[in-house]
Amino acid sequence: MTGHVGIARHPLRRACGGAAAVEFVLVLPLLLAVFALVFDGGRMLADYHAVSKSVRDAARFLARTEAGSGTCAPGNLDRGRANVAGAVRLVMTGRIDGDPATDNLVGGWRSEDLSEAATGVGVSLECLDKAGSALNGLYEDAVAIPVVTVRARVPFRFGPARVLGLGPGLSLSVAHKSTVTGV
Repeated sequence: MTGHVGIARHPLRRACGGAAAVEFVLVLPLLLAVFALVFDGGRMLADYHAVSKSVRDAARFLARTEAGSGTCAPGNLDRGRANVAGAVRLVMTGRIDGDPATDNLVGGWRSEDLSEAATGVGVSLECLDKAGSALNGLYEDAVAIPVVTVRARVPFRFGPARVLGLGPGLSLSVAHKSTVTGV
């Protein structure tokens, strides 16, 4: 008996050479989608970190420069003042003397106007009591602690993940408070 014990030869067994190619074609869109999400997620994280750092730096800058008067008057700070305009530039460009129309910390975030509506950067001053509650006015024996708040709302536009239907974009929101220490 000279037979071969093993797998019976069947005509369909020889026709499975293209199965790997078909499986690759079926899995390729999923792999590309994962790549696009990872790429855009990394960009979003990098943009958030850059804006967070610049907002924190701007709040510290204003905390050192805006307390010269020693008064605590809550509300938005005058954007026409050099220090406040410098803080807005610092948030948008990473430099106090940067030009938000040409320099950009985050891709596509540019503005020729330094207004809050155009830039998405808000700067305000509030007065807190010793416990950290906002004061509506000064009460007897209450110490007013001025706190500068810098907020930024930055547009983020998806890149490769846009083909997955993510878009046109979203906004990254960052805020930082810093106690005014004065010059």
